[in-house]
Amino acid sequence: MSNTNNDVQMQHEEDNIADSIASVVLIVIFVATCLFWISGQ
Repeated sequence: MSNTNNDVQMQHEEDNIADSIASVVLIVIFVATCLFWISGQ
């Protein structure tokens, strides 16, 4: 029983890490796009 609960907790932590990485990637792409657009003006 505790083993199943531990697996669920690990999966939840992995989801949080994946969400964090995805957020950082989207922000980096957004900033890079803005800088590229501004430099092209």
